[in-house]
Parts: sequence; C-alpha cells; structure tokens
Amino acid sequence: MREFIEAFVMVFMGEMGDKSQFLALAFATCYPMRTVLGGVSLGIGLNHGLAIIAALLIVGIFKDMTFLQIAAGFLFLFFGLSTLKADDEDEEEEVKTCSKGSMLTVATAFFVGELGDKTQLMAMTLAMNSERPAVIFLATVSSMILVSLFGIFVGRSLGKKIPHRALSYLAAFLFLLFGTLKLYGAVDDGFKTPAWIGIYAAVLASLVIYILVQNKRARREHEAHRAIEGEKRRETKDE
Repeated sequence: MREFIEAFVMVFMGEMGDKSQFLALAFATCYPMRTVLGGVSLGIGLNHGLAIIAALLIVGIFKDMTFLQIAAGFLFLFFGLSTLKADDEDEEEEVKTCSKGSMLTVATAFFVGELGDKTQLMAMTLAMNSERPAVIFLATVSSMILVSLFGIFVGRSLGKKIPHRALSYLAAFLFLLFGTLKLYGAVDDGFKTPAWIGIYAAVLASLVIYILVQNKRARREHEAHRAIEGEKRRETKDE
C-alpha cells in the first residue's frame, strides 16, 4: 500500500498543471467525457505498461529518448493542424467525426505524447526499485487518470460557454505549442539558432495560414450550397 500511495502522489504532483491536463481539456471540447477518459486510460495504460516492461526486461533500452521526443513533437503538430482543418465542418458533421475513432485518437495522443516524458521515466524508475511492479503500474495510471479528469471537467465547462470554433482554435494552439516544445527539447543545440527557429516558425505559420484560408473558402462554399438548397426547398414548397 505504501508503494502505491508514494507512486500515486509523485505522479499526481508531477503532472498537475502539466500538458496532460491541457490535452484532456482540448479533447474534452470535442469528445464526450467517457470517450476522453477511455482514451486516456488506454493510452496511459499502454504507455506505462511499456515503461514497466522496459524496466523489468530491457533496462536501459530507452535511455536515449531523442527519436521518440521528435516523433511525439511531429504528432502533436499533426493533431494541431488537423484540429484547425476540422473548423469548416458543421455541428452535425463534427459529432459524427468526433465519434468515429475518437477514443483511438485520444489514446494515440496520450501514448505518444508521454513517450520519453518524465512520468514514463518515473514509472520505469519506480518499477526498477519495486518488488511489485504491478502496484506501480496501477498507481501511476490511476494518478494520471485523476489528473486528466481535472482537465476534462474544465473542458466540459468551457464547452458550454465558448463558441465551438474558439475551442477548436484553443485546442489547435495547445497541440502546436506542445509539439513545438517537444521538438525544441529534443533537437540538437545546432538547430536552436535564430535562423533555424525563424525557418521553423515561418513554415508552421504558413501551414496555419493556408489551412485557415482553406477553411474560410470551404465555409463560403458551404454557405452558398446551403443557400442554394434553401432556395430549392422554397421553390418546391411554392409549387
């Protein structure tokens, strides 16, 4: 019991206010609570399960986390740009899109996003020094779920007061921010010069602007299509 409490408290304190809560918040603006919670449980469970297995069977194989950090960074950028691109869908289409495969999306984000993160390394370290690694697994996963619940509740509250488009932009911003921070922390110092940072910022800004322009064009086409459909319905009604 002591090991469980210690591991639970360590992970809980380490993740309070960290990106996991904000990720849960971002997903909660689109998906139902049980979907987000299920995705968090699956993603974190797989992530920490991998950490426990690594600690027991192949200690030291994940000492160099650079590649995983870079992969996670690019995945977060992908999520951010995809969230922006979904802006042009109407509410009915959004519900269908969010419902299909949404738990897998959340699970993937949390699984990859926590690869090489301090929480996974903490789970590995605790398991290496424990005679009951299963207890460490249960403690770290349950602690992460509780931390994420705070983000989910906040996201659900915001979703009732803020327009969906604003929430989509907020979620996209969070994903892009996390991706950028992941990449910045993983790349060699030679890429942290003003020139490379400027190139990265220019490319990312160009992609964001391109997607926003496409969204605006798509909304205009959608509005024109709805106007035509409305006119057809009125003509049919008059006949």
